[in-house]
Amino acid sequence: MEKRQIIKKQYYRGLIYNRAAAMKKILPALIVSLTFLIGGEISVSISEDLVNEYLNLIGNYQIVTGNKGDQATWTIKNPRVKFQYGKAVFLTTILLEKGKTDIKKNIKRNIDVEYNSNKNTLKLVITDSLIKMERRGNVLGKIDLGSIYQSGLIFPGPKPSIDSFKLKTKRGKVKIRISTRGSYVYFEKDVIRLALDLEYE
Repeated sequence: MEKRQIIKKQYYRGLIYNRAAAMKKILPALIVSLTFLIGGEISVSISEDLVNEYLNLIGNYQIVTGNKGDQATWTIKNPRVKFQYGKAVFLTTILLEKGKTDIKKNIKRNIDVEYNSNKNTLKLVITDSLIKMERRGNVLGKIDLGSIYQSGLIFPGPKPSIDSFKLKTKRGKVKIRISTRGSYVYFEKDVIRLALDLEYE
């Protein structure tokens, strides 16, 4: 089990493909995560099955790029994820048809986790998502997997909705503040878990 400090990052901008409609169909039927508190640690878990249901809903993806007379057809087949101890990966097969040229490439990319504390959202990021298709050293085309799938890989985080509360004591009401000492990600079998280390003061 791998434990790493998460650095807050700004959200990726410029997504060119909106999967909001697809997510609206599956989110009511799928609880995106389980949040639980153990000691001073509160966490949220994203299951491999959940992410694969989203990818299965999209299915094989096809797009035509380029100008008339120089067009290329891209097909992304069988996209899926695999969560293991220590890492998570995105897998797919990409086909490029351009003129008389056909190229097939099996893709395996690591998945990273970004946590935005201000928005309390967790994002699964496909690393090195820009795929180049080459033949004899010439690049025939590029496609960005992040622009296709990234918008559906954002989930609510585990941060409590309040940052303080009042408690009655013999001395009267005392204000208890909740702060986060650190955020960590655990890559486990079939699950990615984001944990926050909370402190009460």
